Amino acid sequence: MGRTAVVIAIAAALGPVALCDTVAWKLTKVATLDGFAVPECVVVADDGSAFVSNIQSEPDHYWDDDANAFITLLAPDHTVSMLEWAWSRMISARPRLCLNAPKGMCILGGELYVADNTRVAVYDIAGRRQARVIETPGAQHLNDMCTDGKVAYVSDTAGGCVFRLDEAGPVKIKAPESVNGITFHAGHMYAVSWDLHEVYEMDSRGATDPVPFGVASHFTNLDGIEVLDDGTFTVSDFTGGKIAAISPDRKTVTALAGLDSPADIGLDRERGLLYVPQFMSDKVSIYEVKPR
Repeated sequence: MGRTAVVIAIAAALGPVALCDTVAWKLTKVATLDGFAVPECVVVADDGSAFVSNIQSEPDHYWDDDANAFITLLAPDHTVSMLEWAWSRMISARPRLCLNAPKGMCILGGELYVADNTRVAVYDIAGRRQARVIETPGAQHLNDMCTDGKVAYVSDTAGGCVFRLDEAGPVKIKAPESVNGITFHAGHMYAVSWDLHEVYEMDSRGATDPVPFGVASHFTNLDGIEVLDDGTFTVSDFTGGKIAAISPDRKTVTALAGLDSPADIGLDRERGLLYVPQFMSDKVSIYEVKPR
């Protein structure tokens, strides 16, 4: 993730973001929610509710095992349903289940998977089953999560790899250096790199090397990635202070919105909404994704 010592760079990068008409989409802000504590990721459930991971740490402590974090539940109408839907103090009697620094998340089989430093915490959204932990031996800084609808995947930014969480245990697959955000679309896996500023198509089985898009010159530190229905890629540039679109042919980059410290974005595909956690501002901004 590499977010330490970036606050000054963010301030310098937050000049006006030029918008242009080279992609078919535009963003219109519909809400900004306050009251979070270092929000890192938003993931949207099928019913339109959304989960927000809150690291709740001071700068330079975003990877500490401090048992001082929580996950917020947002209602479909963009209000806060439960600020602390899952929180460390609820499970203090079972220290292994405490949340330390939750970052990326995904939903699979009615369960919320949460990357938490060196392991993955799993919560039954309906509350019928007790929370559990998936151990990931060798993991260093687990960051983002995604699913192909069958299994979950989690990126390890410090390790430069992705773990596929198979039933038999985590399997390490090839990924770009400092891999951060990961996602699936139409059976294909994509990733962004924090340090290399690049977007990649990945082999989810790990048999071949990631293939770069060739757009690194447009970005500073990429964090999140989602893909729209027409194949347009939306990415968050954390230090660059913008949300950008990459055309389906991977040749054109367009700035869509400028805002500070956009982290791991979440897409509500059914309602055409993009959730953007603002890491340094303790906010979540919500945009409508509309055709131009």
